Amino acid sequence: MRVKNKKKWLLWVLLMPLVLIAGCNRGAKNASEPTVKPQNLPKITAVELAQIEVPNYQLVEFFLEVAADFDNPYNQQEVSLDGQLVGPDGSQWVIPGFWDGEESWRIRFTPSQVGEWTYELAVTDQNGTSLKSAGNFFVTPSDHHGWLQVGNWVDPSYSSHYLVYHDGTPFYGVGHAEALNILVDGFSVDGGVGLFNNMVAAGENYVVWWPFYTNSPVNPNYDDYSVSNLNMIELVVADAQKKGVFLIFTIWDHPQLRDETHDWGDGRWGGYNGFRKLTSLDEFFTSYDSWIWQENLYRYLIARWGYSPAIGMWQTVSEINGTNAYSQTNTWHAKINDYFAINDPYRHPTTASMSGDVDWPAGHAVMDIPQVHVYALDHVPEKDVVGAAAVIAAWTELMWPVGKPNWIGEFGVQGNRYYPELYHNSIWAALAAGAAMIPAEWNSTGPWMQMSEAMYADTARLAEFVADIPLAAWNPSPLTVISTNPALSAWGLASREGGLIWVQDVSLAGETIDTVRASQVLREKTQIDIADMPAGAYKLSPYNTWDGEFLPPYEVVCVQSEICTFNLPDFYQDIGIFSMIRG
Repeated sequence: MRVKNKKKWLLWVLLMPLVLIAGCNRGAKNASEPTVKPQNLPKITAVELAQIEVPNYQLVEFFLEVAADFDNPYNQQEVSLDGQLVGPDGSQWVIPGFWDGEESWRIRFTPSQVGEWTYELAVTDQNGTSLKSAGNFFVTPSDHHGWLQVGNWVDPSYSSHYLVYHDGTPFYGVGHAEALNILVDGFSVDGGVGLFNNMVAAGENYVVWWPFYTNSPVNPNYDDYSVSNLNMIELVVADAQKKGVFLIFTIWDHPQLRDETHDWGDGRWGGYNGFRKLTSLDEFFTSYDSWIWQENLYRYLIARWGYSPAIGMWQTVSEINGTNAYSQTNTWHAKINDYFAINDPYRHPTTASMSGDVDWPAGHAVMDIPQVHVYALDHVPEKDVVGAAAVIAAWTELMWPVGKPNWIGEFGVQGNRYYPELYHNSIWAALAAGAAMIPAEWNSTGPWMQMSEAMYADTARLAEFVADIPLAAWNPSPLTVISTNPALSAWGLASREGGLIWVQDVSLAGETIDTVRASQVLREKTQIDIADMPAGAYKLSPYNTWDGEFLPPYEVVCVQSEICTFNLPDFYQDIGIFSMIRG
């Protein structure tokens, strides 16, 4: 018995190397095989391209049918759709896709070059990535200019303080804040947003909007987006693009991230923000699960609406100190800002804010377009409509050294009584002090009123004045304006290519609105001196900011290292001057 077993043991020893070799060979073969059989991979079963030929800077949209293994089409951890597009110059664009909530998977893309483009589309689920669906389309010339960019992103010689269209066309922001009421008056599915019609007629090109306040995709769930709210945002974005209006698209307005423990009082976290079903408000800013689902949402926003030139900026959060972010303010803001900066293929600029009259250096260092909110003028019993200019200019000058486009994202006072004078002086002071856009006057229900005809008329006049001034290309610097007349103040910017100046009569600063209206003085034969005007011959084009008329032009020659004197035409209240070096 023992001998027999011994023979078997000896036989096993002799055979062991062959068994090991065979086993190793089987292991090597299995390692080279896919862990998932090809038939288990997801598939793109159909692709429909809306148009094979499109104008430049217009939408290219793919409608897809997919076969994949997932439970929630909104969960990118379960299923994600991506496209890789290659332009005529070989540039590569990675574009995320999305489920539209009703009937189709889509990929949306806006091309920026004329010629033939190629594409490869793929879907990924837990089993792997599908085979690619490939094809091509053609882009024809158009008169569209694309989305907004910081000047020196487009051309290194352009100013970092101003915005331009993607193709380099000059842009200056003229608009206001209609954050809560954008759909209130005159909206129809056929006619679109009535507000946009009023804006376009007044020369406005941007509006601050809080889409989540009224149409949040994550109301009521963080992982199952509201189709009706998505569709309403869809209509607004499409209509804004059609009419040439840029949306300051706010991701988080402060009420969405505030509860009853905050000093400002209860917000909308408890009854409106679907993230409450995932995490506490404190953990919203810190937990891993919260961030994964935030990324999921941000990817969806980019996929569905990032294609549109109507997205002027992503405002990641409005008035972050009105949220429960507290100690996480700078950390969380940097994280969400970086997500959009890294993952948005069109690189729409980012912005964010704190509440009124607060500087935020840490935030301004991170975002693309620094902003402040200015409400100090509303905190005094009698509003100083003349002195408002100096307040707005001071905040604008404070942000200039950051080296980025800056603006005042909200400002104003309650009631109609102090308008249009306060509005007029504020928007002209911001332009002359170096803002990339005029201040966004806050409009909402109740005492904060709406834009009046007089305010729209004022906006239209400023828009006309600045229309032909390519500030980004000129790359101007702030001027040191000197006035020996204490009744005058002025702000301006210039380079060797040209510049602008705004002169204000400040003799009534601090007076009541009734006194200001009853005491207008004609300023005759006045002048201002500029200490650092680049040398050259300037053709000056004075502009009556209240009537919207250009006055007869005249010439001034400035000599290097000498004070340059500008003799002013007669004016009431204030006057704008547009200048250009003639030779």
